[in-house]
Amino acid sequence: MNETAKLEIKQLGPHNSPERADRDARLISVLGHTALYEAYYSQDDSYNAARYITETYAPDRLASELLDPTITYFVIYQDEKAVGFAKFRIGGTHESVTSRNAVELQRIYIIEHVYATGVGEHLLKFCLDHARSKGFDTLWLGVWEENLRARRFYEKHGFRRVGTVTFPYADAVGTNHVMQIDLAKKAAV
Repeated sequence: MNETAKLEIKQLGPHNSPERADRDARLISVLGHTALYEAYYSQDDSYNAARYITETYAPDRLASELLDPTITYFVIYQDEKAVGFAKFRIGGTHESVTSRNAVELQRIYIIEHVYATGVGEHLLKFCLDHARSKGFDTLWLGVWEENLRARRFYEKHGFRRVGTVTFPYADAVGTNHVMQIDLAKKAAV
């Protein structure tokens, strides 16, 4: 990361205002479209990726999520420009997760422009600290088995594989590795 780059993370949601949810949904939509296509274009069929991305990151769907009290988004800014996001979801722990006091990091993405600059590590560290501050003892996530870059990133930072889950999207079915980290241990970020 550029030593002079300023990183800031802002919480988006849960909102009480549909107008604010609509505004924030548009930002997350653009980030989601960009980051996901960049992350998966070489690993997936273009039409399946496009269908999944446009459905998942439709502004109306995101606005509804931003009004849901079980979902919180965090957007990371580099020099006041949005470059990534994370999504927390409370409830619905996967059966292979070993803790019942767990929170899901359902999404964490950064745009390709900031890969290998420390932005992703900064956002992950924030997520780990946030989960600890809310009293959770485990953070878990699903990562596509073919996304080797992400799997290595999580393993490097202390996550371990505890199971798998099928992930239907568009006209395909993928397999996600379910990974978790014990928040009582210090992360290697």
